[in-house]
Amino acid sequence: MTVSRRMARAAVGRLPLAVADVLRRPAPPGGPGVLRRPLLRALREGGIPRAVTTFRLPDNPDLAFVAEDSLVLAQLYWYGEEGWEPELLPWWRALCRLSQEVLELGANVGYFTVQAQRAAPGVRHVAVEPHPVSVRLCRANLALNGGGSVRLIAAAAVAEPGVASVRLHVPADQLAAPTVAFLPVDTELPPGMARDVRTTIEVPAVDVRPLLATADLVKLDVEGQEHTLLAAGLDQLRERRPTVVVEVLPGTGRLRALLAGLCRDDGYRCSVATRERLVPLDPERLPEVRLKQEYGTQDLVLRPGELPSLDASA
Repeated sequence: MTVSRRMARAAVGRLPLAVADVLRRPAPPGGPGVLRRPLLRALREGGIPRAVTTFRLPDNPDLAFVAEDSLVLAQLYWYGEEGWEPELLPWWRALCRLSQEVLELGANVGYFTVQAQRAAPGVRHVAVEPHPVSVRLCRANLALNGGGSVRLIAAAAVAEPGVASVRLHVPADQLAAPTVAFLPVDTELPPGMARDVRTTIEVPAVDVRPLLATADLVKLDVEGQEHTLLAAGLDQLRERRPTVVVEVLPGTGRLRALLAGLCRDDGYRCSVATRERLVPLDPERLPEVRLKQEYGTQDLVLRPGELPSLDASA
């Protein structure tokens, strides 16, 4: 941990709750947003005040989360729903409402799992997460929000049947519940995200194919393993034809080629999840498109065939 981060954590850790609550309160329209954002960035660097045990989102107080050592939770504490993939969130909720069974590969601390359960409480939901601390926090966050119907699988989804366990690598700069924890074999995780690994842990493994066989909405955020899991489950995708939500990082050539093939050969339509709308993306652009620079997001939505337009405001 850097000296600046240690100083920020020491300062934020002692912050009185009354002060923190004022600082994280959403700014009114036309308020001092330009000045507020750098202040929140500095506060987020320090995590969550030590006196906080659970918190509600400042811009959606219906949702509550545990306060522990996690970048995702710190972002949510200070920024609310604006703090973690806000471009994808309304489309994720809309897609969940249209689904019968959701499969979430890479649930982390359960933020999108909680959002799915609140948006579509009657939908069957299977969430898979390998890191034991993230699993514990995901379970706690589901309990806080009445998400007891979620089937949470504490394992790494893998492409090979019969694998009992795998080694999960965690870079040194990650917190107790890491945002990056990856399988090193056949990974497309960008090198900058995989450097300085000092911790490896053995975790259970689960074959992805039986999971894909029943889902009609699949979300993947599995730190460089997206291409291996989708390739292993192509038969299930072609038979079940689920909607696929996937994070596409730079340098993920095999993933991009696989997604382009789903569009070219299997009738999928590809869109970029922006704040305003799902922007159609020509699959021929997939190999080279710089999603973050061009669209401000790295999440794609692939829907099979001609489906009705989504209403993200419902």
